[in-house]
Amino acid sequence: MSVTDRSVSASVGLYPPTVLPPPQPLPLGRFLAGFVRNPLRTLPRQAYEQSLTVHRFRSGGKVAWVSDPDLVEQILLHRQEDFPKTPVERRIFVPTLGQGILTAEGAEWRWQRRTVAPLFRHQELLNHVPSMVAAADELAKRWRLSTPGSEQAIDRNMTDLTYEVITHTILAGGTTADDAAIKKAAERLLATTSWEIAYALIGLPSWVWHPAKATARHAAAELRTIVGRILARRRVESRREDLLGRLLAATDPETGQPMSDEQLIDNLLTFLLAGHETTAKALTWALYLLARAPDWQGRLRAEIAAVRGNDTLAARHIDLLAETRKVIKEAMRLYPPVALMSRLVGRDVELGGQLLERGTVIVIPIYAIHRHRTLWEDPGRFDPERFAPGAEAQHRRTQFMPFGFGPRTCIGNSFAMIEATALLAALLGAARFEWNGHHEPEPVNRVTLRPINGMPLRVTMVA
Repeated sequence: MSVTDRSVSASVGLYPPTVLPPPQPLPLGRFLAGFVRNPLRTLPRQAYEQSLTVHRFRSGGKVAWVSDPDLVEQILLHRQEDFPKTPVERRIFVPTLGQGILTAEGAEWRWQRRTVAPLFRHQELLNHVPSMVAAADELAKRWRLSTPGSEQAIDRNMTDLTYEVITHTILAGGTTADDAAIKKAAERLLATTSWEIAYALIGLPSWVWHPAKATARHAAAELRTIVGRILARRRVESRREDLLGRLLAATDPETGQPMSDEQLIDNLLTFLLAGHETTAKALTWALYLLARAPDWQGRLRAEIAAVRGNDTLAARHIDLLAETRKVIKEAMRLYPPVALMSRLVGRDVELGGQLLERGTVIVIPIYAIHRHRTLWEDPGRFDPERFAPGAEAQHRRTQFMPFGFGPRTCIGNSFAMIEATALLAALLGAARFEWNGHHEPEPVNRVTLRPINGMPLRVTMVA
């Protein structure tokens, strides 16, 4: 049995589904099979209990799972030169994202980061709240046409909702056909990633065939073609004050250099796949947890009503929704949108009292760190009070990192939190969400963390 779901009671609390870890690192054959099915199934128990676990496969590949926050901080911040980004990420992302801000290194990364950073300032991002709320209102209108209390496919709803936000903020200019094609191609691409990651971790070269290789190549090419078409269309239109319009006009603050069309496509696809998918999954898991914890759902609905009164949810309300943000953070602790990170050991180094050989792949299992037995009290329990101001201040810096850490922290983290807060508040102000009593969604990692077999929830409109 790989998924557990200890039920809810008022005295015990909510222990939502998780993946039971194998007691020891898996041998090569079982590792490969398990990783393709769900990478979380290959995280050994030691990743949830110890600081550092090293395993060598028969193929010669070596993996080190690093779960201690201090060691993670060394890897991602203090000793970056010893732990560069891995070929794993390049194998997965470069065919689609080229040399954008996620995949570039060194000077190429630094100038792109400088160029786009002004677009993601918190106060400026709040200007997009009306577009976010309008998208949520449109979804609520569609729900009103359904039978009260009928089940909705919340995972698909959230994907469509966050994509709608993207098309009004970052990727405006596409047609309806473009939008549909992008969503389908992105879904195909993300479904193939486990094969490539597994092959890289066990040391197989990138040219080795696997069943998803052609699908991934075709999906990447289609995404780049469509986004290129949108970019060309926007080049000849009058300037708009959305993020794409500002990105087209952006230049490096130090050199005045603008981005080429190829770099723009790289970064637009990065923002699309990273921003749209991660927020959709964070909202999906948050609504599931609230459906399982109706007391917290009521608590948030009361906060939302108190903050906005009779007004439409607006930018000025977002920073006042403290309880809502606590739930979003706890949802991202239990189900981090990006569950795994990786780095490479660039030379023989000592880490945590162990010698790591050059070429070892380091896996930073964010999912396991967020549920680590030495870092969290009763880590499998849903408890948003972990993120009350006093409690959150006690967390170590890399104990909770849904957006990564260090210089390469996700540049869109502020956008994601504003978007998730605005959308969750708008949806809870319009509807009540209930669990159907039997669906136990296993979290499965496909670059983002999604519920296997979807997320059906009963939806009843309340306003």
